[in-house]
Amino acid sequence: MAVGGVSNIGPVASRLVQPAGDPAPAAGFGDSLQRGLQSVSQLERAADDAALSFATDGPTAVHEVMTATTKSQLATETLVAVRNRAVEAYQEIMRLQV
Repeated sequence: MAVGGVSNIGPVASRLVQPAGDPAPAAGFGDSLQRGLQSVSQLERAADDAALSFATDGPTAVHEVMTATTKSQLATETLVAVRNRAVEAYQEIMRLQV
């Protein structure tokens, strides 16, 4: 059985492969947290816009409002869970005796 090569790795895979001489800068926890906050904020705005559009007889259907609201809720819950874990880790480090 012959297996052919991969002809097109696609846009996602090509971003994962970094050139050998150009290392990607390491993103810190603060950068990741900031991107998460921005993402949650965008999802909340999208849910608000969908609800407003639905309430004013716009082109938005009820299932689109529910989907946007649920995405926003899940993103917020995830962000709060990450924050709680970070606080717990900080408190644990502060309890260590040196």
